[in-house]
Amino acid sequence: MKNVSDAILSPNLEYGINEDITVYDGRFCVYLDKKYRCNGKIFLKVSQPSAICFKARIVSVGKENTEPLGYDDAIIEVHGYKLASITVKRIKDGFVEGYINSDCIKSKNTYVSRLEFELLNVDKIPGKLIKHKDKLYAGRIEFEINGYVVTIDKRYDYRREFYEEMIEKSGTATTHIGTIKRKDGSVFKTNNMMGFIDRICIAFSFACGRHISFSAMRGYRDGIEVYRAWNEGIVTPFKFLPTWTDTLTNYRNYEKYMELMCRRLEDYYYGPTLKNVTDWYIDALNNITMDNDIISVQIALESLSYVVLVEKAKILTDSEFDRNSASKNIRMLLDVCSIPYGKDEMNFFSGEIREEFDDGVDLINYYRNRIVHPSKRRNKFYISAEDVWNILSIGISYIELAVLYVIGYKGEYSNRLEDRSFGKVDVVPWA
Repeated sequence: MKNVSDAILSPNLEYGINEDITVYDGRFCVYLDKKYRCNGKIFLKVSQPSAICFKARIVSVGKENTEPLGYDDAIIEVHGYKLASITVKRIKDGFVEGYINSDCIKSKNTYVSRLEFELLNVDKIPGKLIKHKDKLYAGRIEFEINGYVVTIDKRYDYRREFYEEMIEKSGTATTHIGTIKRKDGSVFKTNNMMGFIDRICIAFSFACGRHISFSAMRGYRDGIEVYRAWNEGIVTPFKFLPTWTDTLTNYRNYEKYMELMCRRLEDYYYGPTLKNVTDWYIDALNNITMDNDIISVQIALESLSYVVLVEKAKILTDSEFDRNSASKNIRMLLDVCSIPYGKDEMNFFSGEIREEFDDGVDLINYYRNRIVHPSKRRNKFYISAEDVWNILSIGISYIELAVLYVIGYKGEYSNRLEDRSFGKVDVVPWA
């Protein structure tokens, strides 16, 4: 057997599902009306709403500050980290507790040769063989972005038991550990790396159908840790979700997708649009009510229509796009992307609905208008909960394929409009 690489490990794998992760344990100072020397813990609360919190015993109190700070704009000083703004929730009986006001706490930027990071709540995706001790498992994907090589490993104990416990607890935990290096081996500065990893998280979010974030970053130079950062992010509690990736078995599809999506997210125009569409896509998969889900689908499809028809393919001008109905623009989007629609997708519905509506686009637009502009005229058709689910599935399928078209993906995907099983995939229709 050829050489198999060791899995990337992290000390934070010892923390359980929904368990707070210790950021710092020791002495630090809180500046409020006075300087409070403290001894305690700073920790990352991973369950939502996520926060970087602190609890400590006050060891001593200094003189009053010349410019006293408020409870919601105090300062914390921690060895190895930059000063950070905090909110003090309580200071009583010799103890103080609160939370960091920003979404991260980090050390000063510097040059590193390797950056490690940890991801929360990524799916159990396929990968190439790696090993942990005497255990071999399929857990690594690798891809390149602008001269950087990104390696992401699944945690070695991500087995069925861990997966089921995550679902049972609607959990949040470290599921993958990654590294970033320059392809030529040179050092690089940490200034823009939080944005770099954030784009990786957005790409995973669209692949998994839930908000993915990173918890920690550590930078190394000459084998010595010289940089660290902790991040609180929006993470969707773990549950099974049908997505365009859930039956993929060939990890190379995932690698190519990640490379393409991360590149598009760097673009000043496409980046914010793809991030917004990803948010609406996740809303459509995770909202409590299907009515709200369909509104999210419609918004996402209109946004994608503009991107493709006006900016990418340049088929329409701004004014032409605005004059068209939403349904016409969405159909033009599907035509440009070679995404099938029409009478075949109407087989999910009753004869009455099939006679009245031409395709899924027609149904999505009708039902969205029925929600937003309720009237007796729009309620003349009975639409069951199963019908609404089918309308939603068609709309989500349009979003998945349109996004994959925008980023230039030509691989395999899981078709949610067909009966699916692990390994059953289709090739995107424009390939």
